[in-house]
Amino acid sequence: MIALAATIALVAAPHPGLFFDATEVPQLRAAAASTHKELATHFTTVMGPHLSDLAPTQSDYGAGGQRVFGNDITAWAFAYQMTGDPAYAAQAWVRLSTYLSWPDWGFGFEPGPTPDLFTAHMVLGVACAYDWLYEWMTPDQRTQVATRLGAEGQKIADYYPNSWWLGEYLSNHNWIDTAALGLAGFALQGEDTRAASWVSLAEADLQNIEVALGPISDGSWHEGLAYQQYGMSMALPFWMASRRAGLDHTDIGLLRGVGKMFLAATLPDATRQQILVHGDNIGWPREGTLQILRYAASRFHDGVAQAAANRWLAAGPRSSGFIPDLFYDTFEFIGYDPSVAAVDPHTLPLDTQLSDLQASVMHSTWDPGDLVLAFKAGPYGGRANFDRYKAGGMPAEHFTWGHDHNDDMSFWLYGSGVWLAPEAAGYDAGRRPSPVPAGSVFANETQYHNGLLIDGNGELGDVRDSDSEYANPWFFNRDATLLPSASTADYAVTGGRGTNLYDSSLGLTRWDRVLVLARKRYTLVHDDIAATVPHDYDWLCHFSDGAAPDGTGWIQGTTKKAALTLGVRIVSPAQWTAATGFQSENNTNLFEADGSIAFVKVRPLAPSTSQQFLAALVPMPSASFGTSSRVQIDPLDVLDTGGGAVVAPGSALEERWIFSRPAADGKAAGDLTLTSSLLGMAGYNAGLPARAFLAGAGKISDQLGNRELLSSTTARSIEADLQGTKLVVTGDGIADFRAYAPGATTVTLNGTTVAWSSEGSVVVFPAAGAPPPPPPPPPPPPPPDGGTDAGTADAGTPPDAGTGTPDAGTATGVADAGTPDGPTVSTSSVGRSGSTGMGCSQAGPAMPALFLLLLAAFARKRKAQRPEG
Repeated sequence: MIALAATIALVAAPHPGLFFDATEVPQLRAAAASTHKELATHFTTVMGPHLSDLAPTQSDYGAGGQRVFGNDITAWAFAYQMTGDPAYAAQAWVRLSTYLSWPDWGFGFEPGPTPDLFTAHMVLGVACAYDWLYEWMTPDQRTQVATRLGAEGQKIADYYPNSWWLGEYLSNHNWIDTAALGLAGFALQGEDTRAASWVSLAEADLQNIEVALGPISDGSWHEGLAYQQYGMSMALPFWMASRRAGLDHTDIGLLRGVGKMFLAATLPDATRQQILVHGDNIGWPREGTLQILRYAASRFHDGVAQAAANRWLAAGPRSSGFIPDLFYDTFEFIGYDPSVAAVDPHTLPLDTQLSDLQASVMHSTWDPGDLVLAFKAGPYGGRANFDRYKAGGMPAEHFTWGHDHNDDMSFWLYGSGVWLAPEAAGYDAGRRPSPVPAGSVFANETQYHNGLLIDGNGELGDVRDSDSEYANPWFFNRDATLLPSASTADYAVTGGRGTNLYDSSLGLTRWDRVLVLARKRYTLVHDDIAATVPHDYDWLCHFSDGAAPDGTGWIQGTTKKAALTLGVRIVSPAQWTAATGFQSENNTNLFEADGSIAFVKVRPLAPSTSQQFLAALVPMPSASFGTSSRVQIDPLDVLDTGGGAVVAPGSALEERWIFSRPAADGKAAGDLTLTSSLLGMAGYNAGLPARAFLAGAGKISDQLGNRELLSSTTARSIEADLQGTKLVVTGDGIADFRAYAPGATTVTLNGTTVAWSSEGSVVVFPAAGAPPPPPPPPPPPPPPDGGTDAGTADAGTPPDAGTGTPDAGTATGVADAGTPDGPTVSTSSVGRSGSTGMGCSQAGPAMPALFLLLLAAFARKRKAQRPEG
């Protein structure tokens, strides 16, 4: 770092030079007329009407909006470089000269000598403007800008040793404030004697950020996707400039994995929304997402990141013309490499397991009409940093988790273009003022998510006076683990273990949750709970517009489509009460336009030491709910209602599910017997075995264990589907299997025809007498894969009308009546659910290729500046 600082102190930077130099500008403008034309046109369309604007006032962007003046000037200065039109430079100076006249770049939001995000945005923007307007400005104008930029940069440097965010390498305040300091140093290198020390401080901090962000191999962010977009998009300019200067800290898991994560989280029906709604809600990610994805695609030649960006962009216009949003478009332009081909999502697995967030995302299809389920089970802060910090962390490091919610062991469900089981999304994760104002709600609490309450208590962290790990002695004990996922053509399974999420005084000894997605049709949620003393347990689920138990074991969840209902069949317990109502928090309106979300709490009739919940969530036409055409779903065993469920008994799509426990030897319920596997399914067509599924190696049999339906000693997941005389086997890790398939003449394994033999009506693979093939190698870390590519589901039995036709109402539906004074309580006592028939719901380089050749020479020149050690 000393060598770099000395060079910066002696050698003045060329202008422009932060991201490209004067020799590269012709290429930049050529790209604006060709590969980047869509972006360039967006700039001129948005900015053209403002070329004659008067000087800005501090109220132009509303109360608190002063932060984005720095974004604004960045866009104007870049537009000048992109077009060469001095009219853009002239308007940029109108704005920039006004900013120089404002005495406080904290705008009253940063009392005393405590520069933070307001100042940082301004410093970032003015540093870019100084670099890009330099040759247009007069010497006196350059001096004015450099003087103010130097003063503000030094203010951050002076505060740095005592800053509250010092050592918080998971905090966007740390990323953005140090990025501003470092970018100011690069802009003024060789011109301001203090610049070298600023770069040294920022680079040293960035090295520690790299330690923290490097292990996040799945590209996820524990605070939520919108927070991820904000922090990364504002810090990325300095990270890019630093790499250009010869100090590269961008090869981190957070960037390498962001494309896969974001594509998996994207909803095919609403590609600017994501199924993962964890953490504080500040709205959906916007243009900053493209900036990050384009850079990741270019930096790592990542076609998945390029595909994720294309999906977001294909949804419609970039923005409504808000000039500060062009900041993100500026760095998208610089980072975009069109030579990186986008991957076709249809070639990717339908299911993704995110190892750091500890979440699973399971799709039915990559196309509109998707039924997608997501689940999360982990600690605060993400797995890698939680474990690293628990082991000691870096010197003087502080762990940042204040925006995390108690959404562990919670799920989200979306299908046919609407939210089916969302959460009550909100903002302000739980730190209580003293005294707490009357009527306060805290969005982090378990009750606002699809989880579990024990005697009315939520997970640890529901109530906290501080988001410091030191002030919460339970912090490192609060943890959940994600179970291995299982994926086949027609089914996906995920789950977690959440015992340690609750206060030890409750005596909880087990909470295992397992979820099944029957692609395009329904979801099962199974909870297995045990404690040392009896408790009341509340099973939570949320809906967009209402929840109404009907007294037959079903709950009708109202969606934003009048023609579509989420039917929830509570299979276990057999008798229960339900409390319903609405919830509303800060920023709920950013998720749901009417600002409220409905909920149901299902509670068994009496406290107990052990309890199993089993619920089937079935999208269906609203007209079918409560009629004979509604799918019938019954317990597999009336004496063990939590042991399994029978979906559509007697139909061509009958499916009998049986649930065991992680690492258990087996389970028997009804006429099914399960050995070793976590769960299994036996499917029938008019009473005859037709399909079977196992999550994990093991065996499933019917006829009280006397008839083997499917077994494997190696499979991580396996499905066997008898289609006429063809046995179609899909799954992951399959080196052997036995499947009941009378009349089979052909067998395929993940699309490839294989040799087999038979023992009566049982197909045996590999063929008898042949040595078993070696098991496939495990997926290369990081991140662990989501299972074998599910591809396109077999045609099977055609699904019925499913979701029905959406109503003609508005996209957000009719606003509900708001939050009632208290919950509505109803009681259900149900054995069998009386109707038949299954209602299937349908549900790289230092710069992009643009600048590569010229940059090579520049990079060689800067190489000498790399510090020793």
